[in-house]
Amino acid sequence: MAMVTGLIPILRTALEATTDYTGRTMWFGFAVVRLLALYVSELPWGKLDLDFDCRGNGTSEFCRKACFNEHFSVPVVSLWNSAYVFFVASVLLMELFTSQLRHSLTKASVRKKMAQCEGPLVGAWSSELAHKDLVLDFHRQKVLLLLYLLCVLLRLLGEVSFLYVLFGWHLPLVSGDPIHCSSILCPGPFTCLVRFSAEKRMSLYLLGSLSALLVLTCVVFSLFSIFHYLANCRIRQEQSV
Repeated sequence: MAMVTGLIPILRTALEATTDYTGRTMWFGFAVVRLLALYVSELPWGKLDLDFDCRGNGTSEFCRKACFNEHFSVPVVSLWNSAYVFFVASVLLMELFTSQLRHSLTKASVRKKMAQCEGPLVGAWSSELAHKDLVLDFHRQKVLLLLYLLCVLLRLLGEVSFLYVLFGWHLPLVSGDPIHCSSILCPGPFTCLVRFSAEKRMSLYLLGSLSALLVLTCVVFSLFSIFHYLANCRIRQEQSV
């Protein structure tokens, strides 16, 4: 139910917005797919405390939890959710830029009509313009294109960091090897295992594959935007001169 509740505002924003630009539908599609992947990936991690088992001399519940806290000192699911929030924030940042552009274009159009004729229907003109669809042309909106590339760069950095967390921090935690634990309060030694480690590794591979696909998409879109909108435009300007 919580997952469906989270999907509704994302889908509504993607469908009801009157501003469109290159790749907009795809980014919102990634946001929906990633939310579904998070839901599936979190299932094997839902009972992580119960899946952590220890054996040794004088094993107690206190010592088991102490070994658990020592082994899982890095947050897992909360980092996944934080990475998703960062991705959605980078998508909504572009939406904020486009909404500001729409507001500026609407005000400029209203001022132009006010200068052409006099009348009390300025509010009606403004309302009509606000409900028209706006398709952004990055050939003309260079500043917005640079902001768009900045958003894509933020996503790229976020996904590369997320891949490092998944395979550098989280994957070794569920490698399936025995975990040896000993501390001052619980000298042990204790030998611990994480049950269902294969399912947990599979969830990491799922999130990692989606994140790697996002990295590739960000790189391709950045190169395409730079060549198609910036370099190609400069070539046309030189030819016209």
